[in-house]
Amino acid sequence: MVYKGKYKIIDNLITACDYEFVLSEISRTIKNKSKLLISPIASHTLVKAHYDKNLKNILDKFDYLVPDSQWVRWSIPFLYGKVKGLKDRVYGPDLMLKACKLAEKMNYGIYLYGNTKSVLNKLKEKLRNIYPTIKIAGEESSKFRELTENELTKLTNKIDKSKSNIIFISLGSPKQEIFSYILSKLVKKPLIIVPVGAAFNFLSGSKVQAPKYIQSAGFEWLFRLLSDPGRLFLRYLFYGFVFGILIVSQKVNYKE
Repeated sequence: MVYKGKYKIIDNLITACDYEFVLSEISRTIKNKSKLLISPIASHTLVKAHYDKNLKNILDKFDYLVPDSQWVRWSIPFLYGKVKGLKDRVYGPDLMLKACKLAEKMNYGIYLYGNTKSVLNKLKEKLRNIYPTIKIAGEESSKFRELTENELTKLTNKIDKSKSNIIFISLGSPKQEIFSYILSKLVKKPLIIVPVGAAFNFLSGSKVQAPKYIQSAGFEWLFRLLSDPGRLFLRYLFYGFVFGILIVSQKVNYKE
């Protein structure tokens, strides 16, 4: 298990850790009957938070922001050379699979929120094929708009009544981080909340995932951009470029 502390990347604190640390925190939190907010965070979300104080403050409320992107992971030793042993990122889809494996083993209930009904059905089938005894305690697809107060109340009541311990949220970033924070304030029961981005699409097979060697090389962004240029052009080319500028600027101005 690896935990190297928290490091400021642009404006927010990123936890330098591995999957085992996150899973141990999930188990500890469920045992203690408390709440936990964890988000695998991408570089474009950190850039948006730099220019949006409200988003920055919301991200600050998370217990752990972990490096979903290789570029976020690499920025930690780039800025703080003393950090050693961070061998991999904590990638949303892989974290979800590992957490589901833990849930099956420990009989934790999981809740799925977001994306389309079709994707949710495929995801449930895939998860049950991998983890036959997993307990899916609830689900609800996205309305692809902001929920009304009444809809939000109904959802939180449904989650509170469910036998769920972990909820995975797929709304796209930063919408899912904002929604996760709101949900954490409204849900009464102890709950682990994990926004996982495109994990529902990838794990359900609804979208093609980049091969592992492309992910490891840090070019998953290019693979996804070529797969969906219209939607992802701004995220990867504009925000990616700005992320690089902000990281270099932080390095130049960094003082021990």
